[in-house]
Amino acid sequence: MERPARMTASTRRNVLRLAAALVVLCVAAGTGYRMLRTSPTYLESATLVFPLPKAQTAPNAYLMYAPSLITSGEAMTQILLSPQVQQQIHAVGRRADVDMELVNLYSEQYPDYGEPLATLSAASPGAATAHRSFTAAARLVRRLLAARQARARVPRRDRIQVRVIGDTGPLIQAGSALRVLAGLAIMAIVAVAALWGMLERRGA
Repeated sequence: MERPARMTASTRRNVLRLAAALVVLCVAAGTGYRMLRTSPTYLESATLVFPLPKAQTAPNAYLMYAPSLITSGEAMTQILLSPQVQQQIHAVGRRADVDMELVNLYSEQYPDYGEPLATLSAASPGAATAHRSFTAAARLVRRLLAARQARARVPRRDRIQVRVIGDTGPLIQAGSALRVLAGLAIMAIVAVAALWGMLERRGA
């Protein structure tokens, strides 16, 4: 009885290459399918302005009090991002990510927080949830700032207010499906080529 012919080294390398290519393509296809099936995200954002108190009307008042206003904005940012306040927001709008940060006028490497401005945002898979969370967060910022000034017995005419400007409303943030698939295809081709070359070097 004749024995079956054994695979040559070249045939084994080709089989390994094809198997590696199939694995990469399957992983890329599965990733692309999951990304395309992911629900879109809605984002609502606005700028929070911490203006001068009504009592400060002098021409140089802003130059004098701007550092205090920026400090107040930073304090409110830390308070809003605390676990206790985040729980209050989540009780209103679940599955929403609320963020607040001072406006950086330069870059991440060399930040410049030179104005009493902050960005408030809320992201969620649902437009209504994003809007509810954003509204609740803005209301909390006003309430918490007023409560702390009242506790410190700051006269009303000297209290800092919060203004919300440039509210975008809930905007869909879904990316382009064509760009996603094109990017995955390029990554898959690069991965297959890398594996093919590695197997070729090992075989040599």
